[in-house]
Amino acid sequence: MGTPLAVTTWKYNATSRYLKIFYNNGSGELYHPVPEFIYNNLLRSSDKTAFVHKYLEYDLHFTRISIN
Repeated sequence: MGTPLAVTTWKYNATSRYLKIFYNNGSGELYHPVPEFIYNNLLRSSDKTAFVHKYLEYDLHFTRISIN
């Protein structure tokens, strides 16, 4: 069984509304367009990985691109 995936770092650009999420396995994802209030909620969340899984991966309003 592999290591559980966890968010390690994130970067947000308020002008372009791009949110980059990087994981402990070296992979990453780029989400667009992410409103600033979603990013602010991410900052307040204690479990960043669960937040990404619940609010970004399953929201059809965001385009998701994998970064390897």
